[in-house]
Parts: sequence; structure tokens; C-alpha cells
Amino acid sequence: MNYAKESDITEILSIFKPYKKEVFPYLRKDTLQEKIRKNNVIFENGVVIVFGIYKKKQNIGNATAIKGDAYISEIAIKEQGSGNASEVLQRFYKDVNTNVWLTVRSSNERARAFYIKNEMKEVGTIAWSSGTLLGTVYKYGIL
Repeated sequence: MNYAKESDITEILSIFKPYKKEVFPYLRKDTLQEKIRKNNVIFENGVVIVFGIYKKKQNIGNATAIKGDAYISEIAIKEQGSGNASEVLQRFYKDVNTNVWLTVRSSNERARAFYIKNEMKEVGTIAWSSGTLLGTVYKYGIL
């Protein structure tokens, strides 16, 4: 896996930019830089995966991850339809070698189809913004 370097921040932000308003309005440059410093950002072939490892049992909507499971907080690609995102995600699964969790807005059909295509299973629901924004919980499970 290729971990992002601090010098990659401008290019990474440009990849998130088309999705910033609708999908990632909360994403901040300083937070992303901190995650890069902690080696929690994969940057490879125009694909960005921001991830972490749960330090304790974690409720995700109505599903529960265990300590040591990984989660993806953001994933974005420069060129949709290239196959690069699937390729990088599959390598990520192998690299972390544990269950991988993520949440996505239920209305984001393209992302949901991508996760299912990449062996993730719908395992729960979640809601944000005082219950007005509905989401789906996905898990890639090796355990």
C-alpha cells in the first residue's frame, strides 16, 4: 500500500473537491493532514482511502464493530470507472487483514453498488443530522 505523504495534500484535496459539498462537507484540510501524519491515508492510482482502527468495541448505527476492526471514513477517486478504486480497496483489505466497516448515505446508490461489488455486506443502518439523514452500514468480514 502507498501511504500518503504530507506533500500529497493538494492533490488529495483536489480529488475530494468534486464531492466536497454533497458528500464530504465536514472534511477539513488540517484533519486530513493529521491523518496523513498518522499513516491513516492510502493514496494510490488516484484513489484516496482514509481509515482507522477501532481501539475498543464500537457501535455503528445498529451494528457493532470490535476492537481491532478497521473502518473507512472516506474514499474518493480521481477517475470513476477506471477500476482503480476496486483494485486499491482489495489491496487495503489484505493489508489491514481484519474486518472493515464503513457507512454511506442510503441515497448514494453508486457508492452502495461499488461496496457490494467489492464484497461488502449491508449489515445495518445509521442516521445523522438528528435522524434526518439516513445511512447504511457495510462490513467486509474476514472474521
